[in-house]
Amino acid sequence: MPRLKLLVSLALAAALALPATSALAGEAETTLLAKYAGEWRGTGKVSGPDPGTVVCRITFKPVSGKLSYTGRCTYSGQGTASFRGTMLYNDAKKRFEASSSAQGVSTTTVGKRQGGGIVFAANGMDTRYGTASSVMTLAGSAIKMSFKLVDKDGETTASSISFKKS
Repeated sequence: MPRLKLLVSLALAAALALPATSALAGEAETTLLAKYAGEWRGTGKVSGPDPGTVVCRITFKPVSGKLSYTGRCTYSGQGTASFRGTMLYNDAKKRFEASSSAQGVSTTTVGKRQGGGIVFAANGMDTRYGTASSVMTLAGSAIKMSFKLVDKDGETTASSISFKKS
């Protein structure tokens, strides 16, 4: 169970993180973020030492030029992990940024526009369990999140979760 909470926390904190201050967002970028407002549900498989199924939900709400979110994931009926945060476009730095808080893990991740969507990626995050990486892609009518943890014994746990608006 600690592995689930760590993986969900790391994946979301890495994929969705934000600095303390923000600038006003450009109209096109704010409109792009607002497209993701609503309820999203996703499922995926976890591979590695503790394989299983993960089921998640995320709710995005537009708040003052930002996209606020809360969510929860359940891992093979063994437990849940909750998370929350915000996303925005920082005009001054010309980039998307996001913040996340999950199980006491917070980081900063920069998003890049890719095609008609946004990709948030973090690699090589050192944790007390090992090295983690994650990617969250917001594209069209889908959100995809993948993450990987290589623990201190060299074992790899990975997952990919696909979300659809509900």
